[in-house]
Amino acid sequence: MIWLLMGAALFILLWISYKGFIKMKDKREASKVIQMSLHRHKPSKEDKQTCSFCRKKSKKLSFYAAENGKVIGVCDVCRPQAERRALPRL
Repeated sequence: MIWLLMGAALFILLWISYKGFIKMKDKREASKVIQMSLHRHKPSKEDKQTCSFCRKKSKKLSFYAAENGKVIGVCDVCRPQAERRALPRL
């Protein structure tokens, strides 16, 4: 009878330690996840695009199709130059 109780106690102890080991393993796996809120980008730099003619960064570009079919972005200063070349606006 005592051997039966000692076996049951040993089984319960092993089962609890196994469950604790599995829980610790899951926590280690979950700690590999990176929170995206820590890696925010500065929106002010990403809003600006470069002009295809003068290569200056501008917040607002007008897009035209070039002679070779390529799409180009033109700032307000270079817009007359694009219209002089009779580029179709997109």
